Amino acid sequence: MKRLWPGVPVVRVSTGRELFISDLSRRCDVPVPTIKFYLREGLLEPGRLRRGRRADYDESHVSRIYLIRTLTVMGRMSISAAREALQAIDDQGLQVNGLCDVVNEALFGQGPGLDGTPDGSETALRVDRFVDGLGWAVAPDSAGRRTLVQVFSALERLAGQADVTALRPYADLAARLARLETDMLPRSIDSPAQAGEAMATAVLLEVALSSLRRMAREHMTTSTEGLPSA
Repeated sequence: MKRLWPGVPVVRVSTGRELFISDLSRRCDVPVPTIKFYLREGLLEPGRLRRGRRADYDESHVSRIYLIRTLTVMGRMSISAAREALQAIDDQGLQVNGLCDVVNEALFGQGPGLDGTPDGSETALRVDRFVDGLGWAVAPDSAGRRTLVQVFSALERLAGQADVTALRPYADLAARLARLETDMLPRSIDSPAQAGEAMATAVLLEVALSSLRRMAREHMTTSTEGLPSA
């Protein structure tokens, strides 16, 4: 597995050094009220209580906050989606295919904010035929499949018709990208720490690839290389 951050684990084990919440705030560059919000929402484990209602935290809390920020800030997951993703890590037993399902559902499970299209609609059937024709092993209720149905429902409302098969060249490129992405993920997951690292990698790759595509589009629309021939 190629690592985005060789030798730097995303989730660290406790070193035994205790931190107050103010120390945690400085280390992570996250305001104390935000940390308290993470605690209330169940994203962050409580610290070890001391006298005077103060709590001690450690390096595992630092790493957890970094992971939460990766999911909610970089990945733009909702709090509820991030909570479910983190719970999947904490429950253990999560393997790579399950982790990818969790990430996909967390990132796209709520769809792009469009009105839903019922299963069995003509648009859904066309999308199903297209995806099945690619030969991909994609669950009938996958977040990606649902999102694609919503996208083409919106296109049909705007333009009257939309041909999903026009996406075939993009699907071929997506398959090649996915092969490169999976090479960066572990073959198996043996601990919550490794699951956290793999989840962060999957989310950050999603963001990085979107950024690359947007920059490429900017280049193509502003340079003579990308302009159509006269």
